[in-house]
Amino acid sequence: MSCMGLIYSYSERENLRELTDIRSLAALPIGGKYRIIDFVLSNFVNSEIYEVSVIARTNYHSLIEHLASGAEWDMSRKRGGLRVLTPFANKEAMESPHVYRGTIDAIANHLQSIRQSMSEYVILTGSRILYSMDYGDLIRQHRETGADITVAYTDNLNGTNRVPQGSPIVQLDESKRIGRVRIVEEEQANVRGNWGIGACAIRRTLLESLVADAMSHQRYDLYTDILQRLSPTLKMYGYKYSGHLLEISTIAGYMEANKAMLDPEFSEKIFQKTVYTKVKDSVPARYGPDCYVENSIISDGCQIMGTVINSVVSRGVQVDRGAVVKDSIVMQDTEIMDLATVEHAILDKDVIVRDGREVIGHPAYPIVLPKMSIV
Repeated sequence: MSCMGLIYSYSERENLRELTDIRSLAALPIGGKYRIIDFVLSNFVNSEIYEVSVIARTNYHSLIEHLASGAEWDMSRKRGGLRVLTPFANKEAMESPHVYRGTIDAIANHLQSIRQSMSEYVILTGSRILYSMDYGDLIRQHRETGADITVAYTDNLNGTNRVPQGSPIVQLDESKRIGRVRIVEEEQANVRGNWGIGACAIRRTLLESLVADAMSHQRYDLYTDILQRLSPTLKMYGYKYSGHLLEISTIAGYMEANKAMLDPEFSEKIFQKTVYTKVKDSVPARYGPDCYVENSIISDGCQIMGTVINSVVSRGVQVDRGAVVKDSIVMQDTEIMDLATVEHAILDKDVIVRDGREVIGHPAYPIVLPKMSIV
């Protein structure tokens, strides 16, 4: 397929607090042994698209370390393959607290790299929405309709009816042509309509032209300055995605996404196709004679001597005797010592909860312990 992928490894509108202070959104651990970028990249691999560029903004060390050469996704290649595009340290970037002024500015910074591609089409996608999609079907519809831009959308919000801030709502006619695009300014509930899920297809040369024109007029946002502003003039169509998805832009959304993976029915949908990740050769998890585990994900290298209920536990975590972990997310190499209690909490990497300590949040507002915290 003559197509390349372009992934934003960050989101302008996420609010994940301490979790993204030290890493890109795309590098955020999820589901025990994965990172968000794994789901996004796997969609391209499963669609036989092996040329993908990842646009990084800030705090991208863990992202680069995770992706490495791209070999885990069969993208370590002489032609195409996986590239991480980091910001240029020019004068404007150094003076801006956000590095890029918007998604269009991010693409403009790397236009030279995009022009070097031999691909005819580009699929643009973000990192805050996880789904399993065959991009081949998206490109086929894009070709058949002769569209300038094809926007993937859904009318199924998995029962939450919650549309996140900054999402496009597209208005379609009977032929699925987009007549109007509305941007959700603040997170809204009970929104009816077709919600853009952050993926769109466009001819590479047209993307280059639209980005150059937008930059010349100081327009920097893909949704408002291209999709919304040009919807009356460009030939834009919608591509309906009917599968399951997970949206991650807040702490509550991140917790919900991890807990959704504990549901076998939902997990089967989101893992309908293989999700590739960086393999770590850890030993199997070890369970003590008095431990109790219920409805949880326990990753390789863990030592579980206490109780774990409704939780997601990453590699190398130690839960000591008498300790209780409930309704929580525990990241890699964390230790929860004897008789400690962790409930409704998110523990980042290398956290230590000492003997008998309690870390208890609220279901609607989980406690977040930053990396290397000691309680």
